[in-house]
Amino acid sequence: MDDATMDWDGDWDWDEVYEVIDKSRPSSAGDAGLIRPGDPALSIKEEKRPEVIVIDEDSPVQAQSQHDEISCKNDILLIFPDICPDYLTQLSALHNHRSDAVSSAILDKQEKDGKYPTRPIPETRSRKRKRFGGIDGLECDYDYNSDEEDEGDENREPESVRSIKLEMAAQGYTAKMLSPEYGTLGRTLISQDFPRVPQVTIRSLLAENKWSVFNTYTAMDEKLRNCDGQNMPWTEKKTLTKTKQEFTPDRFSSLDMSSYKPEERAALAEFSAARELRAAKDAKLVAIMEEKNNFIRAQLDGQTSECGICFEEFALNRMIRCEGEIMHWFCRVCLRTQAESQIGMARYDLVCMSMDGCSSGFSREQRRLFLDKKLTVALDRIEQEAVLRMAGIENLETCPFCSYAAEYPIVEVDKEFRCENPRCEKVSCRLCRKETHIPKTCAEADADRGLDARHILEEAMSEALIRRCNKCKNPFVKQDGCNKIRCTKCGTLQCDVCRQTIKDYSHFNDTNRGGKVGQCPLFDVSEDRYKEEVSKAEVETRKRVVEENPEVVRALWRIF
Repeated sequence: MDDATMDWDGDWDWDEVYEVIDKSRPSSAGDAGLIRPGDPALSIKEEKRPEVIVIDEDSPVQAQSQHDEISCKNDILLIFPDICPDYLTQLSALHNHRSDAVSSAILDKQEKDGKYPTRPIPETRSRKRKRFGGIDGLECDYDYNSDEEDEGDENREPESVRSIKLEMAAQGYTAKMLSPEYGTLGRTLISQDFPRVPQVTIRSLLAENKWSVFNTYTAMDEKLRNCDGQNMPWTEKKTLTKTKQEFTPDRFSSLDMSSYKPEERAALAEFSAARELRAAKDAKLVAIMEEKNNFIRAQLDGQTSECGICFEEFALNRMIRCEGEIMHWFCRVCLRTQAESQIGMARYDLVCMSMDGCSSGFSREQRRLFLDKKLTVALDRIEQEAVLRMAGIENLETCPFCSYAAEYPIVEVDKEFRCENPRCEKVSCRLCRKETHIPKTCAEADADRGLDARHILEEAMSEALIRRCNKCKNPFVKQDGCNKIRCTKCGTLQCDVCRQTIKDYSHFNDTNRGGKVGQCPLFDVSEDRYKEEVSKAEVETRKRVVEENPEVVRALWRIF
């Protein structure tokens, strides 16, 4: 029995794909052995994540791309409902519309830059946490509406650095940097933190860095970090530059900025941001050295263990243990990677991955050690959706753009869903699950969005290939194995041949497993069957569209 998968990695004609996207653009979606600062033997080694290998098959039809894009967007919007639609479209195309790869890319961007591009946020009515779906006890640990960033992200630049980079990129800022006032004060400021560097060298470095105080300061700091202390990147002065007390770190924040010209204030702002960036780098270096020292101490005390996934040795006080009777230990990077992989597959359960068959989970206290706020929120949202499905609430409706859910009357009574999530508040059509188009029908709205005959044909061919869970509508494509498929979201069993919901192997033609001759095959050549189904859908849809639109000519199809 094989789990269904949403992975699909085909070779597409990207010009054609982008054309389809542009035309439709659906909105769905102290010890002697310790390392010390300055030790030349210090080697900073970045933690390397285990490589995740995804085995995909080539798509049998080019039309798969459009449907994959919609499915991918739907999956990502469930986890990141506030993501910028244009950014999601670009990212989806870049990763061949694979939801797991897209979610990993978004998480990587969060780790590096602190935040992914989001859609403009309307004025919110409330900042309170919400209970989704009206189920008692289903409450979030985090405020989903909060804009506060995670603490302790060592890869995030200080806010002042991000702000100054935006200012420097603004139109007209270059004129400030070229002014005499900016240049004079800029050289003075740089010499305060690099007192042994001659003025002529500072002038030269400013010219190399387009006269920017921030860029020059950071370039000089980087040169010093990369030198060994013996071969300096410049000839140093014998006497130190005289310190100006108003520019020392402890007094700098008390400067009266109103006494400086706009060009000078720009130099001061860049200088301050450069200082903060250097301090952040120093803090990161100290943290890395402390980690190395911690590992050495753990080795001396016999308090280390191998990670059960990557088999590298780590200090026990930096590892995560499962809740089993026999504890299994894992490094934080491997478990974080597991969490990201689960999110990509719309799963929330994190269980022990030892080779002993342990299926224990991790306590909330242990999870906090390797999950940041963003990962925790994503897992919580997926879990909430699963709880809502299992609750079996009649007429439960969900927002296509976020995880908000509520009970609604039947669709014949009310065709619109009005989201009450303060960060969403979109009104959507319950039939096509796109933004509302009432009083127009779904077909009329599609026509307005520019869905031509070719697009309709592609949709039909994709629908013939893609299977959807009969219970939760999760899309999937079988890669190999038997035709008994289990949904990765809700666990529903389904036949890949007739697409019916089944209970066991008795549905198939294998008499050894309770089946009967003449029923659906348990094993077959899936590729051939898929090609036949897609070809049949193409012929039938082409005939139907031509009958409904006699004016359609062969040139419209472009894929005869």
